[in-house]
Amino acid sequence: MTALQNKWMRYLDGYIDIRLYGDYVERLFNMCRSHGIELWDIKRDETSFCCSMAAEDFSRMHPLMRKTGTKVKVLHKNGLLFYIPFLKKRILFFIGIFACLFMLNWVTQYIWAIEYVGNMQISDDELTDFLREEGIHYGMTKASLNCEEKEKQLRAAFPVVTWTSIYFEGTKLYVEVKENEKVTSGHQQPQGMDIVASEDGVISSIITRNGIPQVKAGDTVEKGQILVSGAVPVYDDGQNIVKYQIYEADADITILTKTHFHDQVKEIYPVMIYDRNSRKGYFLDILGWYIESPMFMDSQRSYESVYDKRQVSILGEIYLPVFYGVVDKKPYHIQYCNYEQEQMQNTLTGAFEKFILCLQEKGVQIIEKDVKMIKNRNGMEINADLLVIKPTGEKTVLQQENRQEE
Repeated sequence: MTALQNKWMRYLDGYIDIRLYGDYVERLFNMCRSHGIELWDIKRDETSFCCSMAAEDFSRMHPLMRKTGTKVKVLHKNGLLFYIPFLKKRILFFIGIFACLFMLNWVTQYIWAIEYVGNMQISDDELTDFLREEGIHYGMTKASLNCEEKEKQLRAAFPVVTWTSIYFEGTKLYVEVKENEKVTSGHQQPQGMDIVASEDGVISSIITRNGIPQVKAGDTVEKGQILVSGAVPVYDDGQNIVKYQIYEADADITILTKTHFHDQVKEIYPVMIYDRNSRKGYFLDILGWYIESPMFMDSQRSYESVYDKRQVSILGEIYLPVFYGVVDKKPYHIQYCNYEQEQMQNTLTGAFEKFILCLQEKGVQIIEKDVKMIKNRNGMEINADLLVIKPTGEKTVLQQENRQEE
């Protein structure tokens, strides 16, 4: 047995450091050897001897000390044996520690927080919907998620994403993306684009910067009809078309068209009346088990709850399925009120004026309008038919029939 192994065995069994006094200590050492009692680290000073021995041999050495008239003093108790009484007195404390470690190890196997990094054109809601469709959600095991596969699916779902990385830090899932400012790259073949009408009407003006106009001012068009083609023909000396050059059509086009506005207001409407004596309390949410401090509320009344919710984390990396915070509950009751006819007219007029202002901000000119307000049994409604001049045209991929091979 090596010295290190021997040291560990002595620690597990327990040993003591003692000091021996007397005139016949050397005789005691000889008697201990003959009785199989091991002593080590023997040191001598002016009046005594110091040594170490196994704890279980201490009682066996008492008869020998009486024979030699030796006195003993225990200096230190060492080893696991002497910690057992301490552990027994605090058994619940240590059980709690091991239970906490077990629970911590268990919860770290799951996803309890998700964060998006680098997304500018794609909203958090869009990424959340994508993860939900792929079965990624709070509370799922980290081992069940194939990050590399989901990265490929994310790039396929969002063409604007040029690079993505899905990884874990603690119990938080990070979805990091990089977006391309231009979806099409320079090495791709140019894709022709037509401009088509966004609605039915009469062309008011057309200024073409790129492409071939297919209509002129005064022409009546239908929704989806080509206004400017991105296929520009190339002629030979005999004025025969030999090929088409493909461009992205570009033009400023306005159209004279009709639009409609409708809105209504009910004569009877509900109003939430809040009371002043709101109640505040605390809540705790652990794995979906919701605990709330008693606030002694009236069960016959309605309350609006506002939550200030926070998640527990360890060192800012290990997020736990534990939420806590403050809840503010405001009592209210519903009171039904009646609009006066003038109030309904003002409300509908305000909505219509807001609609007109929105059109004007988009560059729409109002040529003619026919507005009617009608009182019905539920309240009042407004119907407006407007003749407007507005920008039109939306780009679509060049239609195949406009292309011709050389």
